[in-house]
Amino acid sequence: MTIVLKHPVAVLMTALLAYGATMVAPAAVWAQTKPEAEEQEPAVDKKRVRRAQTLRPHIYKKLDAARALADEKKYSEALEELNAVEKIKRNSYEQAMTHNMFAYVYFNQEDYKNAIVAYKNVVETKNIPESLEQTTLYSLAKLYMIQEDYKNALTQLNKWFAMVEKPNAEAFILRAQMQFQLEQYQQALPDVKKAIAMTKEQGNQPKENWLLLERAVYYQNKDFKNLARCLQDLSILYPKAQYWVQLAAVYSELGQPLKELAALETAHEQGLLNKESELVNLAQALLGQEIPYKAAAILEDGMKDKKIESSAKNLSLLGDAWMLAKEYDKAIMVMAKAAEASQAGKDFYKLAQIHTERQEWKQALANVDKALKLGELQQPYSAHILKGLILFNLDDLAYARDSFQQAQKFAEAEKMADQWLRYIDGEQKRREYMAANN
Repeated sequence: MTIVLKHPVAVLMTALLAYGATMVAPAAVWAQTKPEAEEQEPAVDKKRVRRAQTLRPHIYKKLDAARALADEKKYSEALEELNAVEKIKRNSYEQAMTHNMFAYVYFNQEDYKNAIVAYKNVVETKNIPESLEQTTLYSLAKLYMIQEDYKNALTQLNKWFAMVEKPNAEAFILRAQMQFQLEQYQQALPDVKKAIAMTKEQGNQPKENWLLLERAVYYQNKDFKNLARCLQDLSILYPKAQYWVQLAAVYSELGQPLKELAALETAHEQGLLNKESELVNLAQALLGQEIPYKAAAILEDGMKDKKIESSAKNLSLLGDAWMLAKEYDKAIMVMAKAAEASQAGKDFYKLAQIHTERQEWKQALANVDKALKLGELQQPYSAHILKGLILFNLDDLAYARDSFQQAQKFAEAEKMADQWLRYIDGEQKRREYMAANN
């Protein structure tokens, strides 16, 4: 009996991508802002020279008052305060910080559309400090992402990357997430790998959702070899049943059944497999490696613990396991329950096979007859061959001949049926000769 294992990779995963980086609110910029009495020295940078302007005390006080009102959720009053500031003549830095505070108020109201407009006004203001432009571009990218406008989000983030000398790991992950949402899977891969490598180099453990993103990218790229490696990391660093089961499915796809079984057994030993599908998969993998007794024990224990339903399908699998383990008493008991529940020809056929193994010919005949009557057998010729064998052992050569003639109609069984028919003919002639000479 052959046990066929099926682990379709197409259903093994749904990439749940939690966005690892949190939104940077404008307040982060504001907290670092202090009023100055006079202009600072020019800020020098390799790319350009910008002359930094100041935020005068009276403008600072008005903007800070608007911030305080927003913190108290008095958003209308905060916007009124800012609209009043707009009427005052201000330098470019003060204008930018006013727009920044507008963004803060809108952001706290979850009015992301207007927050985006305010942020865009910040970056469009001339001669603002580069640090402010960088922070604003990064916030813009995240706001577009919240709005699921991944194209604009990626555009803003790429501008930010062009300005920053040493982007951090979170930025690479953020860009990879945007590229993934835009189905730019090949472009996403280097960024997610870079972020994970940077984290490991710092002696830190990659975040689970980063590895989930890596997993999703490898899956979309059909790179099952690296997908297996990623799932190994997930299984070890964040041990969950789903990762071990997915790893086993990928090993199955790669044609590595021993590794598939090892992944499932490891998860089982850690007490992670509790769902019916997981335990049944393990039992099937054990059967595939010809370890039927352990497969049967897992199925039986699962049914006792109510983790596996005692359905006709599961009972039939358990019966297969006990039969392959040559535990015929248990196999007959279980398979009889399966056949009674399913009323399927295939289960009565299996029951007939078990009785045949025990040379219980009458019981075998009754069950193979029922299997043929119910029909819908995957290989009906096998049932005719089995019936012929049973009848031959019951010394009913005429009816055995009829069964083998039925099997002979199937191309797959023609050769075997011919051999049996010739043998029966020879046996009949031998008996006739013996009778004539006695």
